[in-house]
Amino acid sequence: MSSSDLLTKAEEVPGLWRNRDFRRLWGGQTVSLLGSRVTELALPLTAIVLLDASPAQLGLLNAAQYLPVLCVTLLAGVIADRARRRPLLIGANLGRAAVLTLVPLLAWTQGLSIGALCVIAFLTGVLTAQFDVAYQAYLPALVPKEQLVEGNSKLQASRSVAETAGQGLGGALIQWLTAPVAILVDCLGYLVAAAALLRIRTPEVRPVRAGRTSVRKDVAEGLRVTLRSRLLRVIMFHASWYNLLWDVVLVVFPLYGIRVLGLGPAGLGGVVAAGSIGALGGSLAAGRLGARLGVGRAMVSGMAVASAATLLLPLAPGPGATGIAVLVAGYVLNGFGIAVFNIHSITLRQATVPGHLIGRVSATFRFVTWAVIPAGGLLGGLLATVFGPRTALLVTGVGLGVGAVAFVLSRTAKQS
Repeated sequence: MSSSDLLTKAEEVPGLWRNRDFRRLWGGQTVSLLGSRVTELALPLTAIVLLDASPAQLGLLNAAQYLPVLCVTLLAGVIADRARRRPLLIGANLGRAAVLTLVPLLAWTQGLSIGALCVIAFLTGVLTAQFDVAYQAYLPALVPKEQLVEGNSKLQASRSVAETAGQGLGGALIQWLTAPVAILVDCLGYLVAAAALLRIRTPEVRPVRAGRTSVRKDVAEGLRVTLRSRLLRVIMFHASWYNLLWDVVLVVFPLYGIRVLGLGPAGLGGVVAAGSIGALGGSLAAGRLGARLGVGRAMVSGMAVASAATLLLPLAPGPGATGIAVLVAGYVLNGFGIAVFNIHSITLRQATVPGHLIGRVSATFRFVTWAVIPAGGLLGGLLATVFGPRTALLVTGVGLGVGAVAFVLSRTAKQS
């Protein structure tokens, strides 16, 4: 079935809000995402306030959170293609709740250390990697193909709301309850999500395997299928290019905002939060854009807007109203465009990849596109040191723009 057929049929099917099981998935995921944003802030604050962590120790803690992406993502894809996905999601939520409960318990018993926090962050990352891979593979079993765009749009919208509200909620809870206790809110969110998943009644067929194969061969098959598909290959490599350079922005922009433009922490936070507001708008508009332009053109247009928007950041004249407006416009447009790209690229993968391979293909995407992120951080530090923050952002914006032009001109992407 072509992408245009999916969008046409979607108009003939009742909306997903009438699908009780989808509402359970969506509601549980929204609650757990809000809790996750709390923990993203609470873990480093726990290290700083209770353990007087050094910058190097905070770097280790951050690395422990991202290391599972490189270590276990491909294996997570194999597991997601060998087992039913819903039990994997429930287990990952329960596991994260159990692991994170250790933070307040260790804090109350005086047993908390940087090493313990790193282990907890790593284990949580392992479970999150499994959840994220199984999650993308599970949605096609829950909703019809023609409603994948709508489903991914609603799930992306809840993620955007969590990004916007979660940090503010986290700050308030940490101020009120202390960081270790605030982490318990995340644990509660994971328990609520697991309960919601347990109530889903749509039957899920166990993936069919043609004979027993080794984990290595299963991983290799996922890589081979992804790389042999021109459509998947183009999308994956461009997403990697975007992630590499966007991490440069994430590293350089705080330095640029504080030292060059003279923004305060509150102003900097407000500008960055605008990206989540843009992402919410992109989530709500993605379906209509897909219906009007086609899935492929909507996808490449979203990436073009997201990439071009980064060029606004180094053009901001200063901390006044005009400068703030330019920065906010850049982040809003970037958030809008990347949400449209993500929704349609995930939908294409779910609609075109056979069910018994989608876990491994999703894992391959996640592994390749996230593996470049640490290099982006190093590149950002180098560019800012050599050229200064403003020029570093300008060079990065040009690099993103060149990649977006190549993506827009790609026949493979436009034909999807």
